[in-house]
Amino acid sequence: MKRPLLFLALIPLTLWGIFALPDVLAANPEGPWAWRKSLIILSGLLALWWMSAGILLATRSPWLEQRFGGLDKLYRLHKNIGIGAGLLVFTHWMIEWLPKNLSKAGLITGPRGPRGPRGEPDAWIDLAKEVGEWAGYILLALVVVALVKRIPYRYFRWVHKAFGAVFLAGAFHGLMLMPTTFWQSPLGWLTAALAAAGVVPALLSLSNRIGRKRQHSAQIVSISQHDGKLLEMVCRPEKNWPGHKAGQFLFANFGSRGEGAHPFTIASAWNAQDGTLTLAIKALGDFTAQLPALIEAGQTITLEGPYGAFDFSPKIPVDRGNAAHQVWVAGGIGITPFLARLEQLAAAPAPTKATADLFYCTPNSAAGDFPEHLEALCDAAGVRLHRRQTDNTGPLTPQEVAATLRPDSTVWFCGPAAWGKALGQALRNSGLSRAAFHQEAFEFR
Repeated sequence: MKRPLLFLALIPLTLWGIFALPDVLAANPEGPWAWRKSLIILSGLLALWWMSAGILLATRSPWLEQRFGGLDKLYRLHKNIGIGAGLLVFTHWMIEWLPKNLSKAGLITGPRGPRGPRGEPDAWIDLAKEVGEWAGYILLALVVVALVKRIPYRYFRWVHKAFGAVFLAGAFHGLMLMPTTFWQSPLGWLTAALAAAGVVPALLSLSNRIGRKRQHSAQIVSISQHDGKLLEMVCRPEKNWPGHKAGQFLFANFGSRGEGAHPFTIASAWNAQDGTLTLAIKALGDFTAQLPALIEAGQTITLEGPYGAFDFSPKIPVDRGNAAHQVWVAGGIGITPFLARLEQLAAAPAPTKATADLFYCTPNSAAGDFPEHLEALCDAAGVRLHRRQTDNTGPLTPQEVAATLRPDSTVWFCGPAAWGKALGQALRNSGLSRAAFHQEAFEFR
């Protein structure tokens, strides 16, 4: 789906414009105070739609993953929706709180004319207001925690899980305070339907059931440590593991208390007869740095997946998998999906091998001895290897990558996100179509 955030904003705005705005205009509002209540309701309506969409995306649904091009891209959208929902909740709160308090402080002129009657007290309405206020505070805190990457993943994980409860509170607040006139139009019923659809994933999240059907026990067969703070681990999943495509990833839970599962790209092709898969784990954070001391051969772990659509399969008409030319660009640990593809091609009959160019960039030769025998693996797979030690020869330029492109080429990138974004933009400026550039969006927070 193209421009999903714009789509998610336009639907409720259009419905509000059709079914609610005429009543607002009919009341002949004059001045900002007359519009304040309508803007409070509109911002709350948008926040509820975005919160509902965000929690639906968190279910790791195979259908949604396929629709949005892989779980990595689905989670990137989930993150952006979460940030947007936080901004909408903040806007909702500010429209309600700020003018009122500025008026009390005498900094702005209050509303003209006497205030209308308050009506009979309603315990449910009062409860909805109280619950919504606290849910808003917590949601804003969750967004901050999600954006501050210095906060360890385990704390982010537990705080983020509270979003299920925040959503339930926000849905209760929004539906209870929705104007009666909204329920007489599709605006109210569609909002209620979307909120109701979010209740199930909220409960699944709170009970730790998201992704459970795709979880499999596995045993660690061997562990190897390489230079460059890299851990190579071979696992044997139980027999019901569905297999994986080259380039996909999984979540691995090593049983560490409070840590939960972490995503890792699978660094080997699947061979049902061998029944093992390899994970290459770079020490990039507190947990991954401590991992060698926490695991041992023979230990049972939990794998969830496989996920992802970075699988070298046809995505556009000119991309014919084994027939078309592909250019692969890897930075550091970003080599892992390409290792799986190289193994797959090396084991295939010669006629099915794809023509590809692999650019593999590391800072220098001290970056580690992984992967071993890369040159031999590329030769067996029919892939041209271009190794680059950037400390010695400088960074890889878009012009060098563009020089290998053909009319039918597609580019597959896995490495630092900023580098991939810049490379993709430069190649598109040189004539590569947007659909021909594939990038692993491997940032979940």
